[in-house]
Amino acid sequence: MTKTIFITGASTGIGRATAKLFAAKGWKVIATMRKPENETELHALNNVTVLPLDVTNTRQIHEISQQALALGDIDVVFNNAGYGLFGALEAMTDEQLVQQMETNFFGVVRVTQAFLPYFRERKAGLFITSGYEKGTSQTARVPLHF
Repeated sequence: MTKTIFITGASTGIGRATAKLFAAKGWKVIATMRKPENETELHALNNVTVLPLDVTNTRQIHEISQQALALGDIDVVFNNAGYGLFGALEAMTDEQLVQQMETNFFGVVRVTQAFLPYFRERKAGLFITSGYEKGTSQTARVPLHF
């Protein structure tokens, strides 16, 4: 049976590379990004579905998670959307800090909340979350008991 991975932040970097790797390994991939209309390479892969998702938009998280689940079973959710904010802390505006928290923290929480009932019902599923610290990528696997 073919497995499926749902990836946020798949337009560049680790998210894009992960989508290509899993597609090459025969997985079905649901690659999400804020502007899928700008994507060409992932659209060309047979087992990749590209969907729009801004993880700061709670309505869109709900809609896209339901649309993804309607495509079939999902085995892994890779919370990858995020960005680094660099510079002196005192030079950062409150708006910049709030926007980063909306994306990097609350986006992860809300996407996880959207899929958690489904994983709990199936008694199976894996969440993988990547983050950025001091310009390096960090990935955490968080086991959740169903």
